[in-house]
Amino acid sequence: MATNWVDEADTLVIGGGVIGCSIASHLARAGGTDILVVDRHDLATETTARSAGLVSFAKADRGTIRMIRRTIEAIAEIEDEFGDPVDFRTVGTMRAAFSEACEQDLGRLRAALLAEGLPAEWLTAPQAARLCPWLDLAGARSILFAPAAGYVDAPRLAGAYARSARARGVRFRRNVEVSGLVRDGQRVVGVDTAGGVIRARTVIDAAGAWAGQVAGWAGLAVGAVPTRSHYWLTGTDGDVTDRHPNLMLPDFRAYFRPETGGLLVGVREARSKTFDPMALPDTLDHVPLEDPEADAQILSDGLAAIRHLAPAVDRWRFRHHIAGLSTYTPDGYQILGAFPAVAGFLVATGCCGNGVAQSGGIGRLVAELAAGTAPFVDPAPYRPERFADRDVADPAFRERAAASRGGKERVTPSGEEASPVAPAGPASG
Repeated sequence: MATNWVDEADTLVIGGGVIGCSIASHLARAGGTDILVVDRHDLATETTARSAGLVSFAKADRGTIRMIRRTIEAIAEIEDEFGDPVDFRTVGTMRAAFSEACEQDLGRLRAALLAEGLPAEWLTAPQAARLCPWLDLAGARSILFAPAAGYVDAPRLAGAYARSARARGVRFRRNVEVSGLVRDGQRVVGVDTAGGVIRARTVIDAAGAWAGQVAGWAGLAVGAVPTRSHYWLTGTDGDVTDRHPNLMLPDFRAYFRPETGGLLVGVREARSKTFDPMALPDTLDHVPLEDPEADAQILSDGLAAIRHLAPAVDRWRFRHHIAGLSTYTPDGYQILGAFPAVAGFLVATGCCGNGVAQSGGIGRLVAELAAGTAPFVDPAPYRPERFADRDVADPAFRERAAASRGGKERVTPSGEEASPVAPAGPASG
């Protein structure tokens, strides 16, 4: 056992992104004391900083819906406490289905939202046109609007969680490089850093795309694959009104939200680029996330697929392309909680592109699991050991995770993977 203790805490959280800050805030709100968050960079400067910030209900799964609702509740609580707006834009989310499969998905999503007490209404094409004047949904089979959804600046949300945590005594240490886990038999009792050992009764791995490396120090396999996500920003466009909602076109793997008078435009390729989770550089600045020629083709193909719905795409001018990393699992569910084989250690990763949206719920659930209190959602779908026998660096496993992102809007409530649909034109109906 190491003896050069340089710090200690009851609970130590590795990672100061939106998930780590939410966990710290919820631990402290639940009465936890002596909580320390460490990050090798500044807070929310890696994957969180490149998030699209959507807070949108995508999956007809009531546990997922409850976790997203917790994020919205947490934002309101923090705003009430400090009097400063987090600037969550409650614009709602509109989803249009052009295939029978997506229409069935919308029906399941609406039923799940209503069962959770959240509004969800069917729109006609003229009603949709008033929200998105540049889009013609006359050929859609069905259009669903969820008014409680919206978007938020992800680093700002992380900062709000951190402020809430600090107000309750949580400490944050930046520029602390964790290089290993300290164990006493089958229990994790601290972490190694360049300055020495930080002792802790509980260590929570919220290291995002690097969570697999951290868990690997304890001999644990985390089935979350770092997967490229990216989007574009247009210039100011008069078609984007103050009422413009988030827009999802799952049949075309495309999504949109307002952004500073223009649009944030996301196009999901069928197979996204993945990276070996055990060999990821220590910063996204060293990860080859962009290929200008290939990325331009992805955007061109994505816009061509919706041109019959939105002739305005031909006049859009794109000013930025932003690429980052999310962590995807083959079944589309996060990896949250403890491994049976190792005590004193929990993991929170596998955001599946919904880390910001579910950050409040993830923070609450992990805090409850760490404290041993009754969880507010069933943790079974998120159990970390479900991929424990897989080689997460294997290209075949990484391919399954990439397929999960490609078919992100086509994941069934049970988590079973479904084939994405991308028709060349509008469906009849």
